Amino acid sequence: MGLLADNQIHNFINTGFIKIELPELELLHKQIDVRLREVCEAEPNLGNNFLPRMPILQQVLRHEKVEGALTSLLGPGYLVHPHRAIHRSTPLRKPLHGFSSSSNEHLMGDGSTATSLWHQDAQSPLAKARYHFPRFLLGFYFPHEVDSLMGPTRFLKASYCDNGPDLDREIYQPERIQAGTLFLAHFDIAHAGFPNASETDRFMLKFVFARTSCPSTPSWDNQSSELPFVEAETSRDLLYRPTVHFIWNRLLGHSNVKLMQEELAFHDSGECRSSDQRLRFIYDARRGPSTQDCLESLRSIKDKFKHERVQKNLRDLTTGYPVRWNERAVVMEAPAYRLAALGAQSSDAVFMLIVSDEPWLQINGAFVAGEIGEENAALTSHLADLLLSPHHQVVRQAVDALSYTETESGVEILQRLNHLILEDRSTWQSAQVRRGWSAADQIHMNIAMYLLAKCNHYEHDKLIETAHLILQKAGDYAASIVTEALIRSGSRHAQDIALSYLKDRAWNTSLLGSMRAY
Repeated sequence: MGLLADNQIHNFINTGFIKIELPELELLHKQIDVRLREVCEAEPNLGNNFLPRMPILQQVLRHEKVEGALTSLLGPGYLVHPHRAIHRSTPLRKPLHGFSSSSNEHLMGDGSTATSLWHQDAQSPLAKARYHFPRFLLGFYFPHEVDSLMGPTRFLKASYCDNGPDLDREIYQPERIQAGTLFLAHFDIAHAGFPNASETDRFMLKFVFARTSCPSTPSWDNQSSELPFVEAETSRDLLYRPTVHFIWNRLLGHSNVKLMQEELAFHDSGECRSSDQRLRFIYDARRGPSTQDCLESLRSIKDKFKHERVQKNLRDLTTGYPVRWNERAVVMEAPAYRLAALGAQSSDAVFMLIVSDEPWLQINGAFVAGEIGEENAALTSHLADLLLSPHHQVVRQAVDALSYTETESGVEILQRLNHLILEDRSTWQSAQVRRGWSAADQIHMNIAMYLLAKCNHYEHDKLIETAHLILQKAGDYAASIVTEALIRSGSRHAQDIALSYLKDRAWNTSLLGSMRAY
């Protein structure tokens, strides 16, 4: 397997993305490009189904370079997420004037499914937290060559820890992308398309990949535990070094990471950008606040109803990227990220947040507990109590956190999850976004991710019981993840259930396309 090297992992942390080129699959890329254009021309929008519609793409996803990179960054049990999309950029039918690499404007050809606005992706179906430590990756696959006229995708380097796109960051926009190139990027990196000034459509296929466990050892070709050194004059264009240090050590499997005291002189100058000021607050040992300071800061937010959305017509109002709940992806309070960085020493403060009667504080506390991720029976018990909350936002974050924490038996947790699946709470069934997704849908999704993370933790009959409920009650997103959990459990009975479910939903494409009458 083509595992990444230390310098590649370091480069990913610093910039938020890596580039994988697959010239050895040249003929395959051509076949994919031709097939993709045929399918998009003759058939309706395939949405998430373009992968089963074009299974030839699995040869890219299962290539040793791609599997090696995904294993290196997400661990050996990573998930190919059921959400994916075709991004089509059609030629712009007017002169392109004044649009530069830093422009933040939607200017795309008619029928384009891509955007040239700077953005961080939303989670699907509904929001999850924005994590600094890589728990989700985006894959941007270009089956054909893309030159500068066709509008290559742009990235804001090191932007994945920011609240929103920060155009003070360095922009990466390649002049040419070789056919068959796959960019793997941190899910929260800010990026944008670029208007297509050529004469032909530009295609990019987006994939999502998810971590299913916290690392205990490095999963790449690790040769040294020491963080490679970066010269001060170049590091200002990369991620704030103490943040890099923290993520590097977490990827090494160090659960109790000692924060770094930054000594590079320019960080004390007026040149430090505002986003790095925030990261200094979170990750710098010398300048950052104590656990008590963080707790007091979070308590001051009480009664501001930040767990509730600000939205109009099922669209979140995110101008200025306010730190509060929304249904795209949720940025937590800076003191919460600080508590997560401080690790196990934050346990008492996290306990106080979880047992508070303030939903937003409980959400932030649950987030921190999941980030700490160490075996702590008391914290796990209090997270399980949050499953009884009347607020779906609290429940969703609690389930998400439990996926990354150690549990002793977890039988009571499963019972509460079963109750959540069966409970038809009317306020959780209504559409939260224009595509119709409800809070219950996302709860089912988070429970499915929990089952995948814990599929070898429970007795098979307990796993199967909860999985059955998901398969009966949930949508395809959650169901597809649960079938993966059943397969990975190793139980023949569980695998038979998964196989039966998938057989019943197998596609037959014989009548699809414009030329097939039979």
